Amino acid sequence: MKPSHAAAKSNTATRDGDGDFSLILGGPLYQLFLKTRLARPPLKLLHRRMLVIPALAWLPLLALTLLEGHALGGVSVPFLYDIETYARFLVAMPLLILAEPVVHSWTREVVWQFRERGIVPAESMPRFQAAIDSAMRLRNSVTAELVLLATVFVLAPWLWQHGMALRTDTWYATVDAGGVDLTRAGGWFVHVSAPMFQFLLLRWWFRLAIWWRFLWQMSRLPLEIKAAHPDRAGGLGFMGDGVYGFMPVLFAQGAVVSGLIASRVLTGARTAVEFRSEIALLILLLVAQVLIPMLFFVPDLMAARRDGLRRYGALAATYVREFENKWLGPGIPTTEALVGNADVQSLADMAGSSDVVREMRPVPFDLRVLVQLVVVAAAPFLPLVLTVIPLAELLKRVVEMVL
Repeated sequence: MKPSHAAAKSNTATRDGDGDFSLILGGPLYQLFLKTRLARPPLKLLHRRMLVIPALAWLPLLALTLLEGHALGGVSVPFLYDIETYARFLVAMPLLILAEPVVHSWTREVVWQFRERGIVPAESMPRFQAAIDSAMRLRNSVTAELVLLATVFVLAPWLWQHGMALRTDTWYATVDAGGVDLTRAGGWFVHVSAPMFQFLLLRWWFRLAIWWRFLWQMSRLPLEIKAAHPDRAGGLGFMGDGVYGFMPVLFAQGAVVSGLIASRVLTGARTAVEFRSEIALLILLLVAQVLIPMLFFVPDLMAARRDGLRRYGALAATYVREFENKWLGPGIPTTEALVGNADVQSLADMAGSSDVVREMRPVPFDLRVLVQLVVVAAAPFLPLVLTVIPLAELLKRVVEMVL
């Protein structure tokens, strides 16, 4: 049954209107961006945010280390030789900002597809809209962002005083038996720059939590999942494509940890090989950030497959009996041509539909999506290979494998 013109118009309005789902367009920080002209609705001036925000975190550190003589020397780890700082402020921070319009577009499309494909039946639309409204209230929460802000301004100094600081003299601190003493650049780093980055990261984790909650609520609705849908995911295959929007967020988190490990390796504290377990675990956790909420739909998908196998099996058995009675029984029709006959084509179509049901996946993503996520999560750690195998030796091994 086709949706009415009014319903179609309502769907379009919901997709394009102000009340549409978005994990990005809201909250105090977004409003601050609008007031300071770092953004224009919905998410324009991206280049301005990607330049200004990292500059506020990184340039004061450069200026202070130049004044203190720690930019290029004077300590074991000068500022301009600190890979960890580059990874955090010049790679990860711009990527977290870049991810905003990408995630906005992808998640908006995923939510709209629930409605467009008829997966949410008409009687569940009030609950569907209630879930969207609830997610938007959380996204706009002033309290939530204030808690995040308070957390980072308390957490950042504590972390750098208790374990994250390198146990050697660096541009941000000197280390002696009495503990860690911050330089002036270190004071800005610990109390301003690091909290800025941590706030952006925690804000992304909060958005992911909203996304998880929303998809959990979707999975509790009585959805119209069709086992014979050609996407082999009951019509939910579009959700697998939705994870691509989060790839910059995954890469950014990996880049931060990769930079942290690189700083330990280059100062001789540990080797890259010693971090292999931590790296593997982190890759697993990064991929899980976007795939776990997909697993909320596994029970519905498995139930739809079981039901589809039963119903299509019964339908196929009935059709095959009638086909055999007509074409293989004693009264074979002589007035109908067998070649090109619609009965034969229908039998093939029935087999194809049964194959689609049998091949239906229990998750709304395929192996291709999983592999691509793993590659993106692992990519920031590839430079660490050069600390174990020299570049010339690595290139030689690659050439030998190819040739």
